[in-house]
Amino acid sequence: IHEEARKFAYQTGVKVVVAYGGAPINHQLRDLEKGVDILVATPGRLVDLLERARVSLQMIRYLALDEADRMLDMGFEPQIRKIVEQMDMPLQV
Repeated sequence: IHEEARKFAYQTGVKVVVAYGGAPINHQLRDLEKGVDILVATPGRLVDLLERARVSLQMIRYLALDEADRMLDMGFEPQIRKIVEQMDMPLQV
């Protein structure tokens, strides 16, 4: 998804960042600190970033959960709930 988003964002000024577990977080944090318009993240790493206060969902416009059914089947429901129930998540209108 990250690679496809980068293709669509090419030469638009839209910054796409990826964050996933199993990889060192330092590089991902540096990319986030530079600013991001589209964040592609796994549920666990996104929860980690939220808990570290390195990401805020306050200005989020869209939340897309790709293959949400598979994530639920794999036991990611607690992480998904933490994400969508964040205090700074805008209300859906």
